[in-house]
Amino acid sequence: MLNESFLKRLETMRLRLRHPAAGGAGGLRRSKALGSSVEFSDFREYTVGDDLRRVDWNAYGRFEKLFLKLFMEEQEAQVRLLLDASGSMTFGEPSKWETAARLAEALCYLSLCGGDTVIVTALQAEGTVSTQPLTGRQGFVKASDFLQKIMPQGRTDLSAAITKTAFPAGRGISVLISDFLSPNGYETALKSLQYRTQEVAALQILCEQELNPALEDAVQLVDAETGETMEIMAGYDVLKAYRNTVDSFLEELRGFCHRNAMMCASLQAEADLERTLLRELSRIGLIT
Repeated sequence: MLNESFLKRLETMRLRLRHPAAGGAGGLRRSKALGSSVEFSDFREYTVGDDLRRVDWNAYGRFEKLFLKLFMEEQEAQVRLLLDASGSMTFGEPSKWETAARLAEALCYLSLCGGDTVIVTALQAEGTVSTQPLTGRQGFVKASDFLQKIMPQGRTDLSAAITKTAFPAGRGISVLISDFLSPNGYETALKSLQYRTQEVAALQILCEQELNPALEDAVQLVDAETGETMEIMAGYDVLKAYRNTVDSFLEELRGFCHRNAMMCASLQAEADLERTLLRELSRIGLIT
């Protein structure tokens, strides 16, 4: 659970949506719909059956015609936090999963404080599990309890898992938190979210040992998801080739997201959540 001082800071932030909210109940975000919030939008002439309480009597005194005040309706946003709960997320110290869960808690809390509805989903090898739609600050406790009970394991196909996940109707924002080391890639998963009218943020979490492994001589590597082993000689050329591969992998994800107007950030599991990770999320425009 996040500490009280950090939660207080999160209360001053919110998720940033590029498009107006749509499809939710009354909330704090501007919608394309016209309703009865306090923010004025426009006038139109009165027609039989309109609410007389919304008539602008000052305008009637000037023009001797009845006009209705129109206001910008505010609706809640639908926020989906999707976490990769495969075996590879257990790697590192702290593990990638620990950082992913704390990051999800932070995003959940600031969303709930902003009046949004949040669903937290764990993508697992045997299927997805989700919370009920969460609202209000009491929803944060439920989200935190849910995440603490998840035990990452097995091999998760991100594309298959997200394709099978049900989404509420209407536009929303989906944040996928993963290392993106999925056997069949991540492209279909992210495009599937966009197809469902979601604004998409891809938050990649890797640990220092993956980015810059400190290996020497003959070593045996064990796949965290399948248990398969591989023996290598960890010399200079091998490590250089490995780092080049990692750099290419990171750049490919960033390029894919950029081409498809998705937010993207590469984060390190060991980084400080408050000082480093939130600053990076602000930089990419996910939070304000």
